[in-house]
Amino acid sequence: MRLFNIIRKSFFLKIVCFTTLLSFIPYVLLGCYSLIQVHSLSSTMANEQIQKTITNVLMQKLALLEKETEINNAEFTKIEHNLKLIRKQAEYLFAKKSDFIALRKPTITLQRDPKGYFFYPDRQNSRFFLSALTPITKNVQSDLEIVSQLEPLLKETVQNEPGLKAAFFGFAEFGFFIYPPINAEYEVSTGRLPPDIRIQQYEFYYIADAEHNPERAVKWTRPYEDVTHWKWVVTAVIPVYSPNGVLQGVIGVDFPLDRMVRKFLDFTFTEPNAFAFIVDENGHMIASNQPSGRKLSTPLPGFGSSSDAFKPYIEKMKQKKKGIVKMATAEGNAYLLFANIPSSRWMMSFYIPEADIANPIIAETKVQISSQMKQFVIPFLFFLFVGAFLLIFFSYRFSRTVTEPVKNLAIALKQSGKGHYHQEIPITSQDEIGNLTKTFNRMSQTIEQLIAELKKRANELEEKVGERTKELQEANTKLTEMYEKLKGAEQARAELIAQVSHDLKTPLTTIKGYLQALHKYEFPPEKEREFIRTILTRINHTIQLIDDLFELSALHMDQLSFQKEWINLDFLIDYALEMVIAEFAEPNIDVYTSYEPELPLVFVDPAKINRALVNILSNAVKYSREKEKIRIEIACYQKGEFIITEIKDNGMGISEENMEKIFTMFYREPKVKEAKITGSGLGTSIAKGIIEKHNGTISITTNSDVGTTIIISLPVMHMEKEDSRS
Repeated sequence: MRLFNIIRKSFFLKIVCFTTLLSFIPYVLLGCYSLIQVHSLSSTMANEQIQKTITNVLMQKLALLEKETEINNAEFTKIEHNLKLIRKQAEYLFAKKSDFIALRKPTITLQRDPKGYFFYPDRQNSRFFLSALTPITKNVQSDLEIVSQLEPLLKETVQNEPGLKAAFFGFAEFGFFIYPPINAEYEVSTGRLPPDIRIQQYEFYYIADAEHNPERAVKWTRPYEDVTHWKWVVTAVIPVYSPNGVLQGVIGVDFPLDRMVRKFLDFTFTEPNAFAFIVDENGHMIASNQPSGRKLSTPLPGFGSSSDAFKPYIEKMKQKKKGIVKMATAEGNAYLLFANIPSSRWMMSFYIPEADIANPIIAETKVQISSQMKQFVIPFLFFLFVGAFLLIFFSYRFSRTVTEPVKNLAIALKQSGKGHYHQEIPITSQDEIGNLTKTFNRMSQTIEQLIAELKKRANELEEKVGERTKELQEANTKLTEMYEKLKGAEQARAELIAQVSHDLKTPLTTIKGYLQALHKYEFPPEKEREFIRTILTRINHTIQLIDDLFELSALHMDQLSFQKEWINLDFLIDYALEMVIAEFAEPNIDVYTSYEPELPLVFVDPAKINRALVNILSNAVKYSREKEKIRIEIACYQKGEFIITEIKDNGMGISEENMEKIFTMFYREPKVKEAKITGSGLGTSIAKGIIEKHNGTISITTNSDVGTTIIISLPVMHMEKEDSRS
């Protein structure tokens, strides 16, 4: 795109390109046609070769699979034949059971483990394993004697077949006889072998019963986790019936999956992602030598289960005894080669990705095509380069005499567009282009003069506007701040004057009334003393209100001085408590204190903290008088870097909607006013100010008519740090 833009803007390059392309296009088209034909022919031959090779490889693999299937079928047929021989012997012994027992003395003595199961001859090498649920009857004992006679045949079967792990006789209900012997104690301890095993619940038994196997043939299980440490196995079983048609048990042999893979799937593929596997007639995976890291987008069945994505291919495979099925996966096409094993009804299969066969051929074909293309392209490019060079050279020489003046003018116009108007183009001719150049030079000078004048006036205007805007913003900010301060101060002043006027007027009115009565009338001496006490009480209340206002004002204006020292907080609490109890002289006050031992000292002003505590304790007593018994609980303990003081009373409490107002100056709970309890509403505000000046916090929790808890938190300071600050 960049080259195209350059050509589009250059008259010289347009002439060069036009003349070059006009001569060069037929030559290029002929070369491209030849390249396409060579590539198409090579691709067609390569595809035919790939298909032939894939067909040959698949037929060779299928022939190998058929041969292996015949060998494996012979192995399975031999195993099934051995199972039938053992069953024949077992059914003969059960048919002669009474005669056999009459002529033979009992030789099997079972032992019982503490966990309940029976074993013989010992727990480490047990041939018999009977469930803890088994009743040891004479019939059971006789069955054990008969089955023990099968040991030579079981032993011979295992020894003659290296792939087998064990051969066993499973009794109809109560246990099994196995060769080689197992370590019963170990298998039970691992949790795999239940001491109260019900053998009829396991697939290796019920697959051979009358319901699942009415024809009494050999049956092969799906892979399952064995009751021993052998883990995953496949079992071939055959039922054993008595002459009267009663199922006596099953005879079976166990194939561990790892041995089955080594015995029946010992293949090495030249294809990196190919592998062999065995599935049963329902598509359930039996065994596979699939590499552990290989994952298919169309999954194969898992051990003991089938894959929904794989079922359509299983249906195609079941319709034939052998063949090749093509399947589509996310990685590309793949081939399933299969052949039936008649004896077990299993299907032995190879999975081979098409890419594994085709990629080596494709790689070789690409090398051959690349070599052929090089042989053709190199001479072609050489002649193309020589022709292009000659065409460009002659076009350049012809075009330069025409386009050079136009090029100079175009460059000048481009610079003018960027703001460079002071340049002057040299005049090289007196024709139309020369006249155009003169006009351009005069235009550039005029534009430069106008732009300089406009910039000068714009800068002057911008400076004046900026100065005026800044002055107005500053003035507006100052006026806004002053207005907000005056508005707040006026509102606070009005509220304070109204509240103070009300709180001073009430006691003064009362004092005036009593003094007028004493001046105007004569009263008995006792009544006069009562009036004077009332007057003194009102005067003291007024003085206390004024002191509170002075102290609260000093707190807000940071004019209150603090004389801090190191002191025990529990001492200050006890001292304030004594002052409050002495002040009220209430006989029905119960005080409960709980102080954490060895609390650290606090660095506070004792008098100020005492004032805060007295205010809080006075409220606790004052607002609890309506109770028959005033109860005050005080707890003091350390929590992290703070000492927490909790003061709890059983007073009238505070309603939830008024909790946020409790520390507001002059605020009093409405029900306190209804109860006609005197107070100024400044005690909690002063206490809050004193606590916060000591870098502490104060909070309140309450339940209406239940009581109030004040929580004070004061910081614990290290004495060395605070002394250095002092």
